[in-house]
Amino acid sequence: MSMPKILAVDDETDFELLLRQRFRRQIRNGEFEFRFARHGEEALAALKAEPDIELMLLDINMPVMDGLTLLSELRDCELPVRAIIVSAYGDMANIRTAMNRGAFDFVTKPVDLTDLEVTMNKTLAEIGRVREIDRQRAAAERARANLARYFSPNLVDMLAERDEPLGTLRRETVAVLFVDIVGFTQMAEGMPPEAVAALLRQFHERMTAQIFACGGTVDKYIGDEVLAVFGLPDVRPDDAFNALKCADLMIAALREWNRERRRTGEPPLAIGIGLNYGPAVIGDVGGGQSLSFTVIGDTVNIASRLQRLTRVLETPLVAADAVVEAIGTPSSPDGAALLARLRDEGEQSLRGRSGMVRIWAWGDAA
Repeated sequence: MSMPKILAVDDETDFELLLRQRFRRQIRNGEFEFRFARHGEEALAALKAEPDIELMLLDINMPVMDGLTLLSELRDCELPVRAIIVSAYGDMANIRTAMNRGAFDFVTKPVDLTDLEVTMNKTLAEIGRVREIDRQRAAAERARANLARYFSPNLVDMLAERDEPLGTLRRETVAVLFVDIVGFTQMAEGMPPEAVAALLRQFHERMTAQIFACGGTVDKYIGDEVLAVFGLPDVRPDDAFNALKCADLMIAALREWNRERRRTGEPPLAIGIGLNYGPAVIGDVGGGQSLSFTVIGDTVNIASRLQRLTRVLETPLVAADAVVEAIGTPSSPDGAALLARLRDEGEQSLRGRSGMVRIWAWGDAA
């Protein structure tokens, strides 16, 4: 940690000599580092030249710019330096004026050097405390910003405010969405690793933006695949509709992205989205410093298989009938139009399952 810088602002040369003599041990040991100015304008120049000056010992009666005027300038410029008034003008009017303009403390002349040292140390301790609060606040904001890259805003608030935000595994009814790039594995074989990483980043950013816009949460990224959940931190009656709306926005985002890719001579991409609604087990798994959020259950497995079925049906989206049933009759024209884009594909068998699942496919081309 660097030594505190202290700016003494006083037109009396004896004050500088007094400080150098009194604090010679601290200066020699690197505990304090002093700067000196004769009036307010010199002080402002010094503070602008060295913005890391933390503490100022400030006289009131000085030429050019007095101490009270300097305090006003510091407040207007929002300079963070703390000021201790060291002055013979210790009447209550001056003290109140100085405090109202931002002074931290007041020491009267003739100076009791022991009292001055105690006041300086107290002020530096307060500066250190505020600096630590600022550091913690910045760290918290940085952590929140990182969380916001992976979780929806409502979940970010919950993660930031609770010690155990997701808690033990519990059963909830949620909407589950899988999305990936069709033919990505074969495509990646002929691409440099850097190009693959760049493509994935662009894809994840575009898809994640739609998930967050619809109140969803990213469970995980698996290569080019994204798993999202709608119903966290709390289940809502419109989770199924929000998931279907998210799929619609993803298809629109892909359409716009493909326009950009064509302009740059890149081939268009296709995506496959599997969507289901039903009971799942959600919560934290792992222990210690290695916790992971998870969603497991048959609802998740079906959504994953529906995503693979998009290749067979040559459609960007396959949704389970449970999604349509949960949405019911939309209350808005936009909702009705969204459901109208789905076509009933009837009962379908899914790999690895003995029962049949009624499905709906996207009626528009991607």
